[in-house]
Amino acid sequence: MYRKTLIAFLLLLCTMVEVRAQASIDFIPAISGATLDGLMNVRITNTGSKKTVRLDIRVSQEDEVGSVQIVQITTAPFELNIGTNVVPPSIVRSAQVKIGTSETARFLQQNGYFPAGNYVYEYRMMHLATQELLLEQTFIHELEPAAPLNLVEPYDRDEICEQRPLLSWQPHIPLTAGAQYQVVLTEIKDRQNGIEALQYNLPIINQKGIMANLIMYPAVARDLERGKRYAWQVTAYKGNTVLNRSEVWSFTMKCPDTTATKQLELSYRDIEDLAKGNFYMAQGRLSFILVNSYAEQPLQYAISCLTDPKLKVKNLPKKTLARGKNKVDIDLGDNRAFRQDYSYMLTVVMPNGQLKNLRFVYKE
Repeated sequence: MYRKTLIAFLLLLCTMVEVRAQASIDFIPAISGATLDGLMNVRITNTGSKKTVRLDIRVSQEDEVGSVQIVQITTAPFELNIGTNVVPPSIVRSAQVKIGTSETARFLQQNGYFPAGNYVYEYRMMHLATQELLLEQTFIHELEPAAPLNLVEPYDRDEICEQRPLLSWQPHIPLTAGAQYQVVLTEIKDRQNGIEALQYNLPIINQKGIMANLIMYPAVARDLERGKRYAWQVTAYKGNTVLNRSEVWSFTMKCPDTTATKQLELSYRDIEDLAKGNFYMAQGRLSFILVNSYAEQPLQYAISCLTDPKLKVKNLPKKTLARGKNKVDIDLGDNRAFRQDYSYMLTVVMPNGQLKNLRFVYKE
């Protein structure tokens, strides 16, 4: 009796293995695993008989803590024919989708695609009549961003001569509604690399909520210092979910120590000091420093002649006032309204409506 029971069990087991082996799923995570719609872009090969089945798909994310389920999709019953099958469009549209509660799950619900990370895709197919598990396949894949978040300027290991540089990077792709950027810049100490500097040093810039793919040097941040190395990195995020992160780049603040460079730096005077009555000689141009705490906008200014009020100054060059510290150069040499040793008054309208005046003497 025992022997007959054992033989019957082995025959049943072989039959189950054979049934399961009669179907297989062809799914390519690198192509279809990045979007919610792509999860049912599968081909099911059936070498057994025709049957009615139901497909269950579960996607979870693997991290340092463990596994978190992101989404579960359950289809209505459909016919699985002999040979190669796809999930019918009507079944795809009517499938039940259950989104998880994690940050990644919420991001998927809002955007329709998965952020970068490690994912496990589980496919289970049930025989509708017998509730037998016909197929169970698992795919593991690491999703990377469609395009890397590349830094642009300052370039990696570059040497710059700008104490308040413009920082720019390539936009995050694919574009995500509501995505923002965070920029972190810090000094690299002795025996540190850029990654260590960003992890352990107090940042000079740590600004979030940036909408564009560039940032003017913040007005509240201290100037970069000559001879020192700096590291910076940009992160794209939405809510609490990191979408993308750039490499860590470094650059050195290094200016040629020449007389010409020193004279050029000295030619820029703070308009606050000059407005107090300090004497200023404009040798073919006006060069001054202006700090703007507001958004980028056109510089509103006018120049009048004090020596001869009837002499009207027109056709002045257009200038853009960036946020932060601006070095403003106004070329006066080609304008016939400027005469040798004549006195002039520059009036600047600040973004808050305040007026800044600068009196100067023109020299050719």
